Amino acid sequence: MSLLRGTYPAFDTLDVGGGFPVGALGQPAPGAERFARELPSLLEALPPERRPARLAIEPGRALVARAGWLVARVLHVRDRSRRGVVLDAGMTELIRPALYGAVHGIVALTSLGRPVDGAVPPPGSGPAHVDGAICESTDELGEHLLPPLRRGDVVAIRDAGAYAASQASTYNGRPRPPQVLLENDGRLVLARRSGGLATLG
Repeated sequence: MSLLRGTYPAFDTLDVGGGFPVGALGQPAPGAERFARELPSLLEALPPERRPARLAIEPGRALVARAGWLVARVLHVRDRSRRGVVLDAGMTELIRPALYGAVHGIVALTSLGRPVDGAVPPPGSGPAHVDGAICESTDELGEHLLPPLRRGDVVAIRDAGAYAASQASTYNGRPRPPQVLLENDGRLVLARRSGGLATLG
């Protein structure tokens, strides 16, 4: 902060970015009020000639992260030294885990072909390492508590609203997934068509 102000005399605005964290469900995370409370004293500690005159924030992540979930189907289940699950969604649909090890919760919507309540792990749930379908060492989504799964089961990757659609790519020739909006009255509206990936039904 002080380095930039000293290097660029005309610099008057500091963008503190989108630093409002989005933690796992049920886990506390500092809110915007904490940033507002602590920033003034940090700025006051800077010499006036190096202090930015204005602050800007980009709180988009905190506003929309929980608004989007990525729905994926199970392609393979492997039981070797540890249980592994391969999904039809991965780094091309949600790149944060591959870029810097971010973890997004994953819940099962079906187990062995039957619907389950994604909010409560059903009996028989256990740890499973989840990977995407791209044959790259970074295409992994971490370890999650999941029930017994088989090919065709459906899972949901949480808190993807700020990242999935905006950062998705067609790397490796993969089509972009369709986007479906959940309206207030419970209707599902297809916002964007695509082929074959993360379909509902």
